[in-house]
Amino acid sequence: MALKEACGTLGWQEKELRNRLAIWRGYKEIKDWGGWASLIFAGSGVYRLCKYRIGFNDGLAARLRSNASSLEVAADTLHPGWRDLLRIIDQNEQRRYSGHPHEWVMVDSGPALPLKTTYSHLSSPAEFQFEFVNDCVIDHTVFGAEDPRREPGIDPGLCQLCKEQQADDMASNHCSCFPTLFGSVRYPPPVQIFQTASGKNNGVVARCPFERGTAIAEFVGLITRGIDGVDVMVGGTPERPYQIFQGKMGNFTRFINHSCRPNSQFQRFYWRGTERVLVVSRGVSAGSEITVDYSDLYWRKLKKNCLCGEPGCRYAHQADEG
Repeated sequence: MALKEACGTLGWQEKELRNRLAIWRGYKEIKDWGGWASLIFAGSGVYRLCKYRIGFNDGLAARLRSNASSLEVAADTLHPGWRDLLRIIDQNEQRRYSGHPHEWVMVDSGPALPLKTTYSHLSSPAEFQFEFVNDCVIDHTVFGAEDPRREPGIDPGLCQLCKEQQADDMASNHCSCFPTLFGSVRYPPPVQIFQTASGKNNGVVARCPFERGTAIAEFVGLITRGIDGVDVMVGGTPERPYQIFQGKMGNFTRFINHSCRPNSQFQRFYWRGTERVLVVSRGVSAGSEITVDYSDLYWRKLKKNCLCGEPGCRYAHQADEG
């Protein structure tokens, strides 16, 4: 009786009303499982998902529940005004996460944690300071006005790989070696910092797949020279060396862990005559941890065991040797 009255009021057929009710029910379930962000930022396929309910099962519910905080962090930090849309339906929610997207660490259950709080194991955790920057910062006290990454013998307008023209202006650029980073629109990388379950503290998780050969990010930090006793990325040539130091500034690549079977690798690339160090995918699936090989040189300096957990781990008993 109620359906017939509703159909009469709305001018719909009963089948149409039942279809709409099923879709609205699906929307509500998605919202209940993953929060408002999971529904508002869903793609157009959510309509078909709710209408036909193919894949609408306990697995979907579990995935949405486990990623609810991750979705909310991304929404709040990348689109801080998104909750204004909820006022249309008289829902008033306060923003929970602010600042840089990677200043929050995802955990298995519960809200995301501020990055600083995940370093309480340090002798002076209050001193942990890290500034997120998009590009490398030159230490002018060391290099003056010079950029040590620039190679004098390279034509800054020609790509050393594809031999096409490189330009920051998209209309003039013809190099498509790493379009997610250079010569095209730059979008926020679909990655987040998360708390590992293997004792490695923080790591980086891919939220979307990265095909083999795709650049995930540039390894950025302070471009300097002469630092000893801490981890640095060494670049340049023996005649013109430099270091990339991520102790106080950088991007999320600072938190990428080592694996003896990595799904990514470091690769050097010249953009407009300047050397860049990139993290390039070997084939990274969505939801997997992004890892690289720190190299034998890194491990030879340490007296600790590798925690990558791979069957062929080369440094599982590093601390017991020598």
